[in-house]
Amino acid sequence: MAENQDGVVAAEERLFCLLLALLPSDRGMSKLDIFTNVRGYRDEFRETGATESLNKKFERDKDELKSIGIPLKTSDTENPADAVYSIAQKDYAFSFTPAELSLLTAASAVWSESAHSVEANEALIRLAAADGKDSAAAEVAPRVDTPDVAYPEIASAISKNQAVRFPYLKPGHAKYELRTVTPLSMVNYDGRWHVLAFDHDRDAERTFLLRRIVGKVSTPDKVKPAQAPDNRAADLFIEHLDALWDSLSATVRVTPKTKAAVNLANRRGTTIDGNTYTIHYLDEAVVADELCEYGDEAIVLEPQSLRAAVIDRLRRLEADHG
Repeated sequence: MAENQDGVVAAEERLFCLLLALLPSDRGMSKLDIFTNVRGYRDEFRETGATESLNKKFERDKDELKSIGIPLKTSDTENPADAVYSIAQKDYAFSFTPAELSLLTAASAVWSESAHSVEANEALIRLAAADGKDSAAAEVAPRVDTPDVAYPEIASAISKNQAVRFPYLKPGHAKYELRTVTPLSMVNYDGRWHVLAFDHDRDAERTFLLRRIVGKVSTPDKVKPAQAPDNRAADLFIEHLDALWDSLSATVRVTPKTKAAVNLANRRGTTIDGNTYTIHYLDEAVVADELCEYGDEAIVLEPQSLRAAVIDRLRRLEADHG
């Protein structure tokens, strides 16, 4: 079999190939694995080995993936050469509408005729899995949620290390607050985009839910970025969110064989004892909104603050539509 020849590979193509390589790898890949197998690196590696230029290209690509919210993690090792790179599928969820699936499948068919055929065929398998035609492959198929309106401006601010200002609506408040921040990292966690940023008004790091940015993101005058970007910001942010997720839990009585039973059982970390489910969450207001959708299929027992939040929402719904 003839060797694949990559030729000139555009940066965005190389990033896509790196993403495709890392997603199905349960144990991750070493830098040598990536240089040997991934389009955009392999030809240069075969010709010149692991040069400083190739290593810098890989470091830039890692930072670029993190800047757009992809939770690429690096294992902790004494020797950097032994590091393993991975993308946890539980932290990176994508979904497509039927129309989007159709367009992407057609695009992959065209792409498969080019030098990208190996990558295109793998992408096509994933698309078929996302459409439910292959249940085994569906477990590893990437699913992408459409970013919130503020996503492009926040991603750009991270890449440029730039301060921004936006109106932010906190849960339970009727009026937004203007927040001036330097975004440090953005990750998709529990199906929602979260932003870690340095809040200039509070002189401290804060976490923001992207969906709560309710207006235009602007660049403020005379506000300098808080600090130089940290290459490990995304990793540290995910570790923080993991710890927060593990620390917040609720006890819920669930009606068997209902939508609530299926969805809550499939949440990460859920434990089940008969009809009593213990679920984890990041944000009380967000999980209260979700639980309201299930009506009497899911009754919150603890904590009392979450129970009260759900009851309050249900009463307001009844008053609005009763």
